[in-house]
Amino acid sequence: MRAIQLIEPLLRFATPLTSPLLALLAAVALPMLRRMGAGANAGQCGAGYPTRDHHAVLPLPRAAGARRGLDSPRHTRPPVQTCSAGSPIRDIVRSFLFPRGLKPALHATFLGAALLAAFFAAYHLAALNAAVERWLGALNSPIFAVFLLIILPAMYLPRNRWYKLFLLLPAAVVALAVLAGFEAYGSVPAGHEGFYWFLIRPAYLMGAVASLLVLIQPLLSLGRFRLAVRVACLLVLLYGGFALRQDYADYQGMLARRPHARPDIMTLAETSPVLQSDGRMTHLPSAPCRFTADGGYVQGCNMELAQRLMQLNTSALSARDPAVIGALSVLLGATALLLTLCFLSARWTCGWLCPLSTLGSLFDFIRRKLGLPHLKPSQPVKLGLLFSGLGFAGIALAMAKLYPHLDANGKFAGCKIPLYPFCKICPSQQVCPVAAGGPGMVSGLPSWEWGWGFFRVASVTLLLFFGFAFITSRRLWCRLCPMGMISGIFNRGGMFRLRKDAGKCNRCGVCAEVCPMHIDRVRAEMEQPDVSSYDCVLCLKCIEKCPRNGCLSLEHGGVKVVESRFEE
Repeated sequence: MRAIQLIEPLLRFATPLTSPLLALLAAVALPMLRRMGAGANAGQCGAGYPTRDHHAVLPLPRAAGARRGLDSPRHTRPPVQTCSAGSPIRDIVRSFLFPRGLKPALHATFLGAALLAAFFAAYHLAALNAAVERWLGALNSPIFAVFLLIILPAMYLPRNRWYKLFLLLPAAVVALAVLAGFEAYGSVPAGHEGFYWFLIRPAYLMGAVASLLVLIQPLLSLGRFRLAVRVACLLVLLYGGFALRQDYADYQGMLARRPHARPDIMTLAETSPVLQSDGRMTHLPSAPCRFTADGGYVQGCNMELAQRLMQLNTSALSARDPAVIGALSVLLGATALLLTLCFLSARWTCGWLCPLSTLGSLFDFIRRKLGLPHLKPSQPVKLGLLFSGLGFAGIALAMAKLYPHLDANGKFAGCKIPLYPFCKICPSQQVCPVAAGGPGMVSGLPSWEWGWGFFRVASVTLLLFFGFAFITSRRLWCRLCPMGMISGIFNRGGMFRLRKDAGKCNRCGVCAEVCPMHIDRVRAEMEQPDVSSYDCVLCLKCIEKCPRNGCLSLEHGGVKVVESRFEE
């Protein structure tokens, strides 16, 4: 058990790994290092200046090189020499960054290590300032450490002996998480021994879950791996509020916050997410509900964060109220964290992580087992749902903006407005608590006094539509969901790209048939290789079912993660 205590200083030194700034740097730099390294030493002169070409640094998965056609001999550009007389300091720097005699892979590793060391040094130097340290602390999250150490290598490394060596890291993380769990139980005060579910710190839990998924991924098909990820995320986000507390004190604090008189009524004061502190909040670009049992694992969805931003009192902010400024700093940190996650994952969280869509998929499963057909919405219906979702979100955010102007009875101009207007009508507030805690956790419908009856009518309407959408038309709800709309912006500007080799496509239409969002662009597009769409939830069913090897693929930062492989 002393192993956890021995590595604590190392974990504190590795705090920069939890920074979204490093995650962005790695996501941008790694693909560049792969592309530039092959020609880094060819044709050097002088102090070792780099040359340009289009070959990858490290061995890539099969058919995962640069863009189509660039790696063929007739498209390879001759190396461009950049030798010129320069200053001695510049020559020394270039000699350090591009040393002679290194193989391309070693050169890329050397340069990557230099960038990492420079970031660590800059981070720790900046953290010496107390104000900067608080800002950096508001940005940090163990999610990014897991992304850098587990997820990113699992996507980028080719499936060779280096990948097998890498698997030792997730295996060690799982073992470390088990040891941490035993140590947490060992720290329970004498006389209070008992069962407290799983006492584990968030960093260990996230690392263990991601590591287990990486370890089992080679054993599963793409469809079964997607199911494993969705189930794991559902269990953590729904039941983490009471089953995955950080330690004994956190567990007891959770019990103390529970209501006693009315166990079926839950207020924000009675809940506290696991990933919550005075200086940091964690929101995900999907629909993990803030009102899940005991507060859930994270602070909530992106709409919850948007409402918090709208509730800020601008008058108090202009008057430099310390409380409002402190709240703004925390919210800005949460916003930066959320935008970084959106940039790195786009709408992948909707297809693989969102608990609301996972629960809704149960209705779709029942429909398929009963052999019932699904409805395909027309384009006017799709547009109608898009503008309806925007309308509901706009009304809710406008009401949230009125929060600083409410009177003692919570009313504005005689209209009673809840603390989080959109949460009051979102189906997740009804579905997730019941799924986590049973029927006794149902929050009940808003009374008629809320918004002159608007919230009661809207909550019933959206709840009924949620069930109808998944029963009759697979993911029709996802076309109305404002949380997914925010993430969808990054489908055509983030790190993920859905690509198509039109030369291998026979336009069979399987991709359009299996798409739960009823997107036809993947089938119809025969000119542009990028077939990413705003509505796509990156479930990858099109890649999974495509009958043409290498026709469809998913790339992250230009590196191919998975491609279609037809097996008879």
